[in-house]
Amino acid sequence: MKVTITDNTPQIGEMLKQKASIFLRVTADAIVNLSTPNTPKKTGRLRMDIVKSVLGLNGKVVWGKNYAAKMEEVQFKNYTTSGTGPDFAKNAVNEVAGKTSGIAKVSGLI
Repeated sequence: MKVTITDNTPQIGEMLKQKASIFLRVTADAIVNLSTPNTPKKTGRLRMDIVKSVLGLNGKVVWGKNYAAKMEEVQFKNYTTSGTGPDFAKNAVNEVAGKTSGIAKVSGLI
């Protein structure tokens, strides 16, 4: 009796990398979508200058203003837009982190 085994490990590895990259893109989009309504908006530039990037298995979301970190960390007295305030990014990341299994299903990772 003869048995032939084909090693598909390289193809499966590449498929998983592609799906993981899609997962990162969907996750970055979700973070931006959840954080935008809570991002302080006096002039709107902080909301408009969000950069999402995914390169292979590395992804990031950056609020492209030098004052973004301060807006994330400091509670100011009067926000011009109701519902906005500090921790807009952290809260969005925490909410998305709780939905990773659903995002993984949508992106085909699982």
